[in-house]
Amino acid sequence: MGKVKRRNHATASRPPRIAEPQRFSTSQDKKKKGKIEKLYHKANEPDDDWQPTFGAVVKMLLSIRIASALWGVINDCDEVYNYWEPLHLFLYGDGFQTWEYSPLYSIRSYFYIFIHYVPASFYAYLFPDAKIAVFTLVRLTIGIFCLIGEYYAYLAICRKINVATGRFFIVFTICSSGMFVASTAFLPSSFAMACGFYCLGAYLNNSWAVSIFFTAAATLIGWPFAALLGFPIVVEMLLIKPLRFQFFGWAALWGTCILMTMMFYDSYYFGKTVFAPLQIVIYNVLGGPGPALYGTEPWTYYVKNLFLNWNIAFLLAFGAVPFSFILFRQHSPIPPGTRVWLGLPTDFVWIEKFAPVFLYYYSALLWGIIFFTAPHKEERFMFPIYPHIAFLAAVTCDSFNRFCRPKDAEGPETIYGILLIFAIFSGSRAFSTYNNYGAHVEIYKSLNDELSSHHNFDRFNDPIRVCVGKEWHRFPSSFFIPKHAVDSQQRERRVEFEYIQSGFRGILPKHYKKTKKVVDATKHVPTHMNDQNREEVTRYVPLESCDYLVDMDRPASDREPDFRTMPDKWKQITHMPFIDAANSHPLFRAFYVPFRSSHRLTFTTYSLYRKVVNPI
Repeated sequence: MGKVKRRNHATASRPPRIAEPQRFSTSQDKKKKGKIEKLYHKANEPDDDWQPTFGAVVKMLLSIRIASALWGVINDCDEVYNYWEPLHLFLYGDGFQTWEYSPLYSIRSYFYIFIHYVPASFYAYLFPDAKIAVFTLVRLTIGIFCLIGEYYAYLAICRKINVATGRFFIVFTICSSGMFVASTAFLPSSFAMACGFYCLGAYLNNSWAVSIFFTAAATLIGWPFAALLGFPIVVEMLLIKPLRFQFFGWAALWGTCILMTMMFYDSYYFGKTVFAPLQIVIYNVLGGPGPALYGTEPWTYYVKNLFLNWNIAFLLAFGAVPFSFILFRQHSPIPPGTRVWLGLPTDFVWIEKFAPVFLYYYSALLWGIIFFTAPHKEERFMFPIYPHIAFLAAVTCDSFNRFCRPKDAEGPETIYGILLIFAIFSGSRAFSTYNNYGAHVEIYKSLNDELSSHHNFDRFNDPIRVCVGKEWHRFPSSFFIPKHAVDSQQRERRVEFEYIQSGFRGILPKHYKKTKKVVDATKHVPTHMNDQNREEVTRYVPLESCDYLVDMDRPASDREPDFRTMPDKWKQITHMPFIDAANSHPLFRAFYVPFRSSHRLTFTTYSLYRKVVNPI
C-alpha cells in the first residue's frame, strides 16, 4: 500500500503537452492507419454486411459470359466487317476489307486486331479445321477479360463504398441484357467498356498508375472518345488530392508507350505512318465526311436503347447523387467553423469520400450530352458508360434501402423486389433477342453441315460459291464459311462468299487482295473504294453463278427475288423462324412474354438454298 508508482514520477517530470489543432483526416492518414472510411462508415466502424464469396461471384459471371459467347447475337455489321474480317485475314489469309482499312483512309487500327490475334492464333492451332470454334473462343476470351474487370471493380466498391453497393453492382452486371451483348462483342467500344471496369476499380483503390493505364488503353487502343471517361481521375488527381506530378508523369509514360506501339504496328501494316485515333477524330469531328452518311436518329433512340438494355437500372442511375448525398450529409456532418459556399464546404477533404459518386455521375452525364446530340447513333456508342450505369444504379439501390429500412429492421428487404424485376426484364430481353434475331447464325452453321455432307459437286463452281443479297449486314463473318468442302468422290474444293445485287445502295466491303503475306494485302490500296457510302457495282456477282444462297424470305421486289417461288432453280435446304419486325408488336418484339409473345409477333423464315442442278 505504501508503494509509489514510478509512472507518476516519470509523467510528473515531463513538460505538459501542447494540444494540436483539430484537422480533417486525409487519405494519407487513413492509409497509414490501415483503415478506410467508407461512404457511410467511419474508419473505425465495421461494414459487416453480407458479401458473396469469390467462387459464387466468379461462377455466376463466368456462366453468363460463356452463354454470351455461345448465343449472343451480333447486332452490328460494323463488328463483323471491321474487326472479325481483318482477324480472319490474319489467321487464314483472306477476308473482307472495308474502306476504313484502305491505306488511303486508314481510320482503323490493325494493332487492335493484333492483340486479339495473339490468343486467336493459339486457338486456330488447336482447332485448325474448326473456324466456328475459334470464333467462339475469341468471344469467350473477350468476355473473360471483361469478367476480370467486373470482379476487380466489385471488390473495390465493397472496399471503398460499402459491401451492399458492391453486391448490387455485381447483380446489375451479371443480369443486364446490355452487358450480355457488350461483354463478348469484338468492338473498340466494348474494349473501352471493359477498360472502364478496370478504371473504376483502380480509381476507387487509389491505384493511379493502373487507372491511367486503362484510360489510355481505352482511348488509344479502343476508342478516342473514351478519354471523356477519365474525367473522375483528372478531377481527383488535379484538384482533390492533388497529385499533379503523378498524373502527368503516368499519363506521359503510358500514353507514349501505347502510342508508339500502336504506330509501329499500324504503320507496318498500312505501309505508311499512321496514327489511327487521330484519323478517327478527323473523320468524325474535324471536317471529315462524318458518320451521318450512314443514317441519323433522334435523341430518343438512346433513351429507348438504354431502357431496353438496362430497364429500371437506367432510371435508378439518375438518383445516385441526390439520394446518396442526403445520407452522406447525415453520416459526415460538416464540422463547425468550416468555410461553406452554396451549402458545401470549400475544403475538398470533406467531400473526398463522396467524390467517386459525384464524379462518375457527371462523367456519365457528359457522355450522354455529347452523344445524344450527335446525329449518327449506334447502340455500341453507349457501351463505355455501362460500368457507370451499374455503379450508379447500385449506389441508388443502397441509398434507397437505407432510407426505407433501418439497420436493425427484420424481414425481407424491399430493394430485392426491384432487383428481381430488373433480372426478369433483362432475361426477357436477352431471350427475345436470341429467339427473334438469332436464326441467321444457325443457318450459317447449317451451311457448314451441308458442305461436309459429301454431295456430288460436279456441276458446281470451283470454288463453290455461297452468295447473299439483302441480308449482307447479318453475315456473321468468314469464320462461318468453311475453307473447303469434300464431295462424294473425295475431291476437295475451296468455298468462297460473294454478294448479289439487292435493294441496298451503299458501299459493300471488298475482298482483301490475295497475297502470300498478310502485310502485302493490308498495304495494297484497293480500287473502287470511297468514303462517301456510294454504291460500288463491282462488288456483285451474277445470281446464276451462285451455288448456295442465304436469304430472309420476303415477297419479291425489283432487285430482291423471293426464292421460295423458284423451286425449279433453288431448293430450300433448311430454314428457321426469323421475326418480321415491321408486322410485329414493338413491345412483344423487345421483351419475351410467355404465352403472349407468340400471338403478337409475326415470323418469316431465314433460309439456306442450294442451286438445282439438272442432270446431263
